[in-house]
Amino acid sequence: MDKLKRWLSFYTDSMYLFNMKKYLIIIGLGFLSSCATHLPEFQEVESIGAGNHRVAAGVFGGVPMGEVGGSLFHSVGLGEYVDWSTQATYAHSTSVDFYSNASILTGPKFQLGDHVAVSLPIGLYDPISRYEPDSPLFTTPTLYVQLKSRRSEIEHMLFLRTEATYVPIRDEATAWATAGYKRTFIEKSGLRIALNVNLTYIAIYGGLTFDLFR
Repeated sequence: MDKLKRWLSFYTDSMYLFNMKKYLIIIGLGFLSSCATHLPEFQEVESIGAGNHRVAAGVFGGVPMGEVGGSLFHSVGLGEYVDWSTQATYAHSTSVDFYSNASILTGPKFQLGDHVAVSLPIGLYDPISRYEPDSPLFTTPTLYVQLKSRRSEIEHMLFLRTEATYVPIRDEATAWATAGYKRTFIEKSGLRIALNVNLTYIAIYGGLTFDLFR
């Protein structure tokens, strides 16, 4: 009887630890994959020009996190080659293993040449979950490279979005990267509609963005 009790106790403890480990991994993956991987890509290599404004919106979705959401974007030209952009995003998780989240990013984008630009935004990420109450600070410096196109109304762009997060209350930091491709169609009015694909080591996302004003 004592041997049976010890075995049952060992089995119960082992299952508890296994479930806790599984739970923490799921929460961790949900956190790591939700800060910036899903963000639809609004930026372009070419600056919009000093004093000009651009407003756009976007939607996105991805697997295996089961996230869908929307994003609003505003950019103003500070100079010939410098824009300042702000992006607000909400992502809803359709999976019980992950949680919804909201984020806001703001910062400059610098056009470095005819085909290259970089952006340096910083922001705040809010995981809407009782299991992850802290809202980390994060930054997403991104490199953009415009590819040659045979058609003037079509643009092709590759981007590499790095990301670093920091939770001050826990003094924890993480970093990883997302690679992506964006295809833009320029309408006769000058407004643009674009599709993008974001790829990271555990997820893939697709996004659709469209200008509302520019």
